[in-house]
Amino acid sequence: MPADIVSKKILAKMLADHRVGARHISLENLKTGFPSHIKGEVEKYLKKLVKENLVLQHPTSYGMQYALNPQRLQDVMRILGIESN
Repeated sequence: MPADIVSKKILAKMLADHRVGARHISLENLKTGFPSHIKGEVEKYLKKLVKENLVLQHPTSYGMQYALNPQRLQDVMRILGIESN
C-alpha cells in the first residue's frame, strides 16, 4: 500500500472516530482495521503525520495517545477530499 494511502486511512479513521483535540486514541487501537501486513507501517506513517503537525501526541500514564490537531482540521479535510463549509 503506498504511503499516502496509509496516511489518508489513518487520518480518515481518526476523523470518523472524532479523535480531535483532547479525544485521543492509542496506537494499538489505531492499528485495528488495517491488514496485518500493514500494521507495522502504521506507526511510521503516524510519526510522519505528527512531524507535519496534523496529528498531536498526548503522553499519558498508560502510554502515548494520538489525536487530530484541531487547528489543522481544515488541512486534514482537504487532504481527504472532504468539502468543508
